[in-house]
Amino acid sequence: MPISVLLNGMMARYLGAEAFGYLYVAGTFAAFGTLAVGWGHDGVLPAKIAQDRTLAGTLLGTSFAWRAGAAVVVYLIMVLICRALGYDGEMQWALGLTFLGAVLSLFVAACKDTIRGFERADIPAIAHVGQQLLILSLVVPVLVLGGGMRSVLLVGAIAIAIVLFFMVRSLRSVGLRQVSFESTAFKALFIGGVPFVVGGLTMALQPIIDAIFLSKLGSFEAVGWFAAARKLVGLLLFPATALIGALYPTLCRLWATDKDEFARTTKGSLHSVALLVVPVALGCGLYPDLGIAIFSKEAFGPAADDLRVLAVFVFLVYFSMPLGTCIMAAGKQRAWSVVQSLCLLVSLALDPLLIPWFERKFHNGGLGPCVAAVVSEVLVVAGGVWLIPRGIFDRAFLRSLFHTSLAGVGMAGVAYLLRSINPFFAAPVAVLTYGVGLLLTGEITQGQIAQLRGIITRRLSRAR
Repeated sequence: MPISVLLNGMMARYLGAEAFGYLYVAGTFAAFGTLAVGWGHDGVLPAKIAQDRTLAGTLLGTSFAWRAGAAVVVYLIMVLICRALGYDGEMQWALGLTFLGAVLSLFVAACKDTIRGFERADIPAIAHVGQQLLILSLVVPVLVLGGGMRSVLLVGAIAIAIVLFFMVRSLRSVGLRQVSFESTAFKALFIGGVPFVVGGLTMALQPIIDAIFLSKLGSFEAVGWFAAARKLVGLLLFPATALIGALYPTLCRLWATDKDEFARTTKGSLHSVALLVVPVALGCGLYPDLGIAIFSKEAFGPAADDLRVLAVFVFLVYFSMPLGTCIMAAGKQRAWSVVQSLCLLVSLALDPLLIPWFERKFHNGGLGPCVAAVVSEVLVVAGGVWLIPRGIFDRAFLRSLFHTSLAGVGMAGVAYLLRSINPFFAAPVAVLTYGVGLLLTGEITQGQIAQLRGIITRRLSRAR
């Protein structure tokens, strides 16, 4: 994720805020289109393979066939939608090349999801990092040599195609050497994917609604600022994203075999989230300029205000993601999809009101979608608390949340006292204060620190 943010920062610097706005709008369209192409298989593949590994070849081959056919149909529909909305030719180029890379990424993701079904997170992690490094190594020279948006997107798609080749070969490491298509597997993937598509529909539609309203009621420059803020938020959400990616197939297995362990594992994930979210959210709100410096303060300065609002969103998402993973693993996908769909209603209701107001008042309409995102996530977290199986929230979790909040107050206080000092010095001191607060409240023990030190030492010794 840091590599991705660095790459986006360089693209923003070399291409400018307006072109970066085009990339963001095209990205939201591509994400919406690939929702139908992927059809929720990212939720079905790892779960079904974790329960019966002999189905891996058939499920993967059938998923490949669906994605290839759906990609053509979906792209043609998106072209017509862009024309209907009155977007120009540059937007069409951005959409076409972005969608090409997105579809190739979906095939890579199918391989990753299959391997995750074997409860292996190492190969997908290596592939993900390798893909980002390869894209970085190919795109940066293009940017430096003066390449424009089209060249950058085309080179990125080529890099993803190379990763796909190696991912297909890596399937042998889990014993999968042959894939096939079967109608029964097609039916299972189609039906099983519906709840995930409905849930993903909200996640894909909300950004595209924000992007369309902002590009029409604001400006593409404001879209670029908003895009920069969202890219940085993606970096901050990475720990929670990594947690649920590894957690989901295990929770699916535990729900079917050991519900007590299911509850303990979910509690452990929420405890980890509680420890992480406070410094992450406070850092986003207190030191947005550190992130904006990656993109350029001169061109993307207003994005700092977007980040200050989105700090609340980050705090809420850290809890909604593991809650949603637990709820879906417990078989309540449809109910969770209904909760997530509330986000669409909030965006449709608030964006047309907030974007013009913030555009007039602060010359930054992107603050409107940021506020709408916070309101949406409040509703999602409330719905998650309502739907989660009983026995997950207990006094231990509430005590942990109280302790982390106290440590967060200490961190915010130190940040306030050091506000006149260079943030590159003040921010680490503030985070260190948070760590000391966790030690004093007992949320982190000396034994845990020693254990962590031992793990790091062993990893470093192996690397040598």
